[in-house]
Amino acid sequence: MKLSIKKYLLLLTVFAITGCAAKSDINTKKANLNMPVKPDLAIATEPAVEVVKKSPQQFSYTTDIQTGRYSTVRAKPTQSQRQLLQVMISVTIPDEITTIGQTIHYLLKRSGYQWIQSQTDQPELTAFFYKRLPEVHRHMGPMTLENALSILTAPAFTLSVDPVQRVIRYDLDSRYAGDTL
Repeated sequence: MKLSIKKYLLLLTVFAITGCAAKSDINTKKANLNMPVKPDLAIATEPAVEVVKKSPQQFSYTTDIQTGRYSTVRAKPTQSQRQLLQVMISVTIPDEITTIGQTIHYLLKRSGYQWIQSQTDQPELTAFFYKRLPEVHRHMGPMTLENALSILTAPAFTLSVDPVQRVIRYDLDSRYAGDTL
């Protein structure tokens, strides 16, 4: 029991000493505040925050937006938003879609592009789009939409893109023109 009383007395002594030290520190600060200021000393009269007036042309607009404590995001369009066919896709074609032409329509559904193809120009192409979709093409990606559209008809046909009208079309590759079995 004597040990525990000694411990309490020791703690009480430590608190008393630190309390006195803190009290004397406060008294010292008060004494320093009450001291007369010598007139030859310069007193800082500048504000702590500098106010700078800028015209609207001088502001720099940042393109980074902080989304978390340690993460930021660029406030600009992504590559996929600028070039719609460069969006990365990973798609599984539903079972009800059975032909290559239906697959192309399915892939373009949400892309902003349309598929135009005149059936009179290339009868080989029209027949090609009614062919059955290969099973290997039912699961595509991750790849760009442009690559997915190209892979469906490669190597016999090439993809032509018109970004102004946002249309695509397929043309018979010159290497395969006139070749028939």
